[in-house]
Amino acid sequence: MERIEIYSSKKKSLLLLIGSIAFVAIGVWLLLEADNFTGWRARNPIFTRGIAIASIIFFGLGIFVGIKRLIKSEIALIIDSKGLNVNPKKSLTEFIKWTDIKGFEEIKIQSTRIVIIGIKNPEYWLDKETSGFRRKLMQFIINNYNSPFNIASAGLDISSDSLIGTLNKYFDRYKNEA
Repeated sequence: MERIEIYSSKKKSLLLLIGSIAFVAIGVWLLLEADNFTGWRARNPIFTRGIAIASIIFFGLGIFVGIKRLIKSEIALIIDSKGLNVNPKKSLTEFIKWTDIKGFEEIKIQSTRIVIIGIKNPEYWLDKETSGFRRKLMQFIINNYNSPFNIASAGLDISSDSLIGTLNKYFDRYKNEA
């Protein structure tokens, strides 16, 4: 089977960009009109300005991320005959051989479907991680789902059903090869 590269979704990046622009515009409007909100719950214009500034900063970052993803799609997952690489741009330690994988499980949190990658030795991957933040995140995922890796197809250019089908097809074919 050939190598499959799955990228971040441009459609979802565009939605992120549009939503972020709307919330930055609302934040600017709140900042300029803070003194006119006397009948609002927050009678203090300083509180209204604080919300406006937080909105502008947070969703301004969303604009930056949305534009960056629209200009250049980031590779999010590589699947080939040797194994799979989760977040190939962010971490080189996350190449997982098919022989190290136990299987795949799908969970649903709210309406988001997440694929949990069952690993034979999760502590090995935790010890291999050098970033403190990523290590804590991996420990949390191990404690809750017995695996340090998961894939949410929400931001990917593939549906959840296609992703789990492709992963299972490759796993069934290459799981016993050394």
